Amino acid sequence: MVKEELAKGIRQDSILLGLNFGNSRNEFYGRCFDLNKQKMVSQGPDNSSVQYIWTDSLVHEEPTEIRLLFYPGFDDYDKISSMDMEFSYLAWAPWNAELQSDSLILKVKELLLMWYKGNDFVIAKDGELEFPVKVDANRRVLILPKDAQTIKVLVHDILHPNFMHSVTKENAKHK
Repeated sequence: MVKEELAKGIRQDSILLGLNFGNSRNEFYGRCFDLNKQKMVSQGPDNSSVQYIWTDSLVHEEPTEIRLLFYPGFDDYDKISSMDMEFSYLAWAPWNAELQSDSLILKVKELLLMWYKGNDFVIAKDGELEFPVKVDANRRVLILPKDAQTIKVLVHDILHPNFMHSVTKENAKHK
C-alpha cells in the first residue's frame, strides 16, 4: 500500500486546522495564536497540547461535544513531521457506556475519512494489537485506543527521515 501511494508522486501535507507537514515551529505557534484569537483553540489541560473543542453533527445523530488535543512532532530543523492527536467526548464518565472509547473509535474513523479524503482504512497488526491505518500519498494515519476515554491518532509524513523505515530508497526520491 505504501509503495503504491508513493509511486503516485504526489504529496498530502495537510494535517489539521491549516497546519501542514513542513511548517516551522514558529508557523505552528503563529497559526495556533491566530486560532486562539478566533476562540477556536486554547491551551490543553496538560499544558503541553492545543485543545480544540467542537460540537460534531457530521457523524453523530445528536450534536456531540468532542475534545481534540493535538501537538506536532518536530524534526531537527523545527519542521512538523508528525501530529499526535487525542480525541475524547467532553461529557465522558466511566458509567456513560455510549461515550467510551470503543464507541468513539468508530466515530473518529468516520471523521478522519471526511477530513482526509482518499483511501479507506485497513486493519494493521502489530503483535496482538490490531488498529485502523490509512495511507494517502505520503500521509499515514493510525488510530489507536489509549484508554476507556481516549482515542489516539498519529499522523505521519512517511517520506520524512523519521519515518523512512517503511519506505524503499526508490520511493524516497518523491520527497
